[in-house]
Amino acid sequence: MSVAALPRRRLHLTDVVTPIWLVLVAVIVIAALVSDRFLSPNNIAAVLQQGVITGIVALGMTVVLIGGQFDLSTGATVMMAAVVALLLGPAGGVGITLAIVVPILIGAGIGAVNGLAVYRTGANSIVATIGMQFLVIGAVLALVSGQHVRAEAIGETFTALTHARPLGIPLPVFIFAALVAVLAFVMSQTVFGRHVYAIGGDIEAATRAGIPVVRIGIATYVISGVLAAVSGVLIASLVGHLDPTAIGGYEFPALTAVVLGGTSLSGGVGRPADTAGAILVIAVITNVMTILNYQYPIQLLVQGMVLTGAVAFYSWRRGGA
Repeated sequence: MSVAALPRRRLHLTDVVTPIWLVLVAVIVIAALVSDRFLSPNNIAAVLQQGVITGIVALGMTVVLIGGQFDLSTGATVMMAAVVALLLGPAGGVGITLAIVVPILIGAGIGAVNGLAVYRTGANSIVATIGMQFLVIGAVLALVSGQHVRAEAIGETFTALTHARPLGIPLPVFIFAALVAVLAFVMSQTVFGRHVYAIGGDIEAATRAGIPVVRIGIATYVISGVLAAVSGVLIASLVGHLDPTAIGGYEFPALTAVVLGGTSLSGGVGRPADTAGAILVIAVITNVMTILNYQYPIQLLVQGMVLTGAVAFYSWRRGGA
């Protein structure tokens, strides 16, 4: 099959109303029934805000996983971006532009190295990205000598990234929605997106079809690195100070959302919009458990059960197809 012959994915009703969105409706109904606080405007805003940071990371992981690979370095990339944003931003007197641009460029660089390791050298993506995770964590701790990073004079423009509420909705929610829309279009309506699906479906067939596998593969990791860095910048804006040893770990909640949204662990199947739906499901469940005073270990247990159940369900569904 030639590259030109690759089919363009058309949008159908089933592309919009997928199982995860039906699950989201059910979860919202249950949440409203068990807690009269759930539907309050402030709580809804909190639910949306809660899912954004992990959600942006999950979007990048979705693209990589559709291509048939893993990126487990995203937690460290979030950490690096957050620390650099605080060091270069208002605390360092450099300004908001560099506080945003430099961390994103670093994220892109981390992604590019991951992509080269996986697609150019053929390294196992799990091993390669876990290795990168340790490298980046070590670099961050060395950069700040393991100490807290604090922006003593953080500017209003920088904090507005997360504290502004146009239409009463936190600004990061709009950023997340825009990223979902862009990635949904790119993955379903562009040559790049079709190539990613083809590579994830059968990398050897994609190579024979003339698809530039290495270049496309590296690009998926760059996207993941950039989006993880965006999350890091938002964290820096939100809290204004960080303990580098305490943040991180975003890769596993993000992976839970990606799998819950229906992205195949073997590649070739998945949608950024469904990952967004899964993020909302997890955010609603977590929010309700917090309202009902369930402790954090219980919340982790539920997340683990959700991930295991999602993997089992989608494996059964595809096996029976």
